[in-house]
Amino acid sequence: MGFSKLDDDEEEPTEPTKDEGPISIDQAVDKIWNGLNIKIVLVFISAVGSAYLTAAEIYITIFTGIIPYTDWTCISEKCFGLLIAATPSNNSQTFYSHSTMCGNKLQAGLDFKWTSERTSFSMDWGFYCDTETKLTVVSSFFFIGAFVGLLSSTAIFDRTGRRNGAIGGSVIAAAATVAATWIPSYEGLLVVRVFQGFGQFINFTGVYCWVIEFAPSHLRSSMSSILLICWSFGYLVIVLIGYLIPVWNYIFLATGILNFLFITPLLIYPKSPRFSLVRGKEEEARETLAALGRICNNKVEFAAGSLTFKARKQNYFQQLKDFKKYPTLRKETLLCMGCWFIVACLFYGLSFGWSKISTDLYGSYLFAALGKVIAFTILIPICAWLGRKKTMLFFLVCGILSNFLAMPDVQLSENWTLEHVSCLLGSIAITAVFGQLYLFTSEIAPTSHRGMVMSLSSSAARVGSFLGTYINLLYDMTDRRVPLGVIAGATVLCGVAVCFLSDTTGRRIAETPEDVEVMSGNKKYQPVQIEAE
Repeated sequence: MGFSKLDDDEEEPTEPTKDEGPISIDQAVDKIWNGLNIKIVLVFISAVGSAYLTAAEIYITIFTGIIPYTDWTCISEKCFGLLIAATPSNNSQTFYSHSTMCGNKLQAGLDFKWTSERTSFSMDWGFYCDTETKLTVVSSFFFIGAFVGLLSSTAIFDRTGRRNGAIGGSVIAAAATVAATWIPSYEGLLVVRVFQGFGQFINFTGVYCWVIEFAPSHLRSSMSSILLICWSFGYLVIVLIGYLIPVWNYIFLATGILNFLFITPLLIYPKSPRFSLVRGKEEEARETLAALGRICNNKVEFAAGSLTFKARKQNYFQQLKDFKKYPTLRKETLLCMGCWFIVACLFYGLSFGWSKISTDLYGSYLFAALGKVIAFTILIPICAWLGRKKTMLFFLVCGILSNFLAMPDVQLSENWTLEHVSCLLGSIAITAVFGQLYLFTSEIAPTSHRGMVMSLSSSAARVGSFLGTYINLLYDMTDRRVPLGVIAGATVLCGVAVCFLSDTTGRRIAETPEDVEVMSGNKKYQPVQIEAE
């Protein structure tokens, strides 16, 4: 079952290691891992395959709805008159711009026609100038679906498992993406975006919890960053698909087919052993751990009763009551939700703003993708050096400074300004914070409530994501220093909230709300922990 399918080509087996007495799930996982090998790397890379498409589906509207403000030509006397008045030689490329089209209220089909070799639903449905906000609305509706999906998954993950929830979410997102190929109207695409967001964020959150719960304590930071690096490759996927496929309908089709293909590995992998123990299924947990041991070339046999755990009946309403009963769990969940809201707002504000900051759409998103890979990569050594909490504060300070650096008007080259470079640096900083938040929250939350806490936090982030897509509109409405100042101020607020969170560096993962209280030093719950030990 599960992992055992990967063991057919296994070399001479090592001598099984016997248990030496009752151990916790943390100790069991740590005992199994004795280093990385090609099998374990392939398992985790394939398991998170569906997460590669998360970024692709988020930003797909950037490439399917592109508005080519420089690719058009005049067809009316009004337009030709403006061209002659602005450029007597009729040879100026600066005439064909956003300001000329929108400032003179030129109409597509009457005053000009598009000359772009690429199609987009914005050109097909007339989204430009005053109606450009419809493109932003289409992009933002993904996060409405994500918000609804994550609220729904607060019960799904802690009842059916992380893996099963991830599979279901991915199927919904993939089906919606394929369906967008034949969507004939703006309203229909809004519905598709809701279902894309609904399914894809259920998938990503489930995959993330699955990975973290299989990772040993000393590799959780690295595994978290590697998963998010895989997520970043979704940028490269959609940039490549968008560049190679000129018809917007087929961009949706290609992305949806890839999503279906990447679901496959999850179908053969088992549930998290931590989740199995919380549900009281020790036999299932022992089988999964034994399979993991075979992949790690470190066979460990776990006898019945060898794992210490606290089984819980995962009742949704009881979980909600626990937030009232356990003050530390409640406080840290609310703080995490606040941080996720702010960081997501800033993250997606920058991510959807490159078309305003730079004139090279594909180049900007390519550099943004590389910046995110760099951010998640450097997160590994910096987290090991500074610890969980200090790492977040370090990158938040870097983000604040980058926004102030972007304010002066400095032209570095024909296509690059100081603002562009500074925003790339700020994007790296806020991306690193986002990655650290995933790890931080998953370690703060107990196993019994991890699905719910992660879903609530990510739900708050989706509200921030929705609002963040509109930040770039401020560039057209006011001085560009205003959105930069808004981003800097919000980053300060996030730093203040982080200061009130406990540091999880070197700490074991809590299994129940009682563990959270004990680890926080709440003496009221200390006797409960002593009795359990």
